[in-house]
Amino acid sequence: MAESFNSYKSQVNLTALIELCEREGKTVVYEKDEYLHHQGDIERHISLVKSGYCRYTCLKSDGDEAVVGLAMAGEFVTDFNNGVRKIPALASQVASVRTEVLQLPFEYALEGLCQSEPNFLYTASDALFRMCYTRLLELYVLSPTERYCKFAASYPDIVSKIKLKELASYLQISPQHLLRIKKSQELRAKNS
Repeated sequence: MAESFNSYKSQVNLTALIELCEREGKTVVYEKDEYLHHQGDIERHISLVKSGYCRYTCLKSDGDEAVVGLAMAGEFVTDFNNGVRKIPALASQVASVRTEVLQLPFEYALEGLCQSEPNFLYTASDALFRMCYTRLLELYVLSPTERYCKFAASYPDIVSKIKLKELASYLQISPQHLLRIKKSQELRAKNS
């Protein structure tokens, strides 16, 4: 089985948070390109993605959007570390397609989790750090093709649906380069 793209999920017991969202979360639908949260704002919600997917974005110096992360169905979208510290978010959260989430107030969800799992903050922060550090190192040691293959292995059902421009931005390559990689991988799969 492929390693999960958002590997924090396998390192943190999220059962209580998932159950809390399913029991008490407010269903909110975000249309394509609608913001769940803006860069520079303090996080107010924890959202469990039920359908669709979201992208984490930052603005580059030229004003273009850089995709720095993704949250798929069954995953959480929130600025966890900055939300805990109550400081402005470094990234925006944007619905890439029509996306339905179950949403809870950030502080309420965190308070409930910390009562049921006293080490949750440490465990979650550590898991997120390890995931981000691994991704940073992979930018240096994996080729764009290897990064694409890792993403494709983690999300085989999504890789054909995700917007090419978003995935290329996340992989830090041009859309044309990503097209060449995809064609090469399809050819390799045909010849296997």
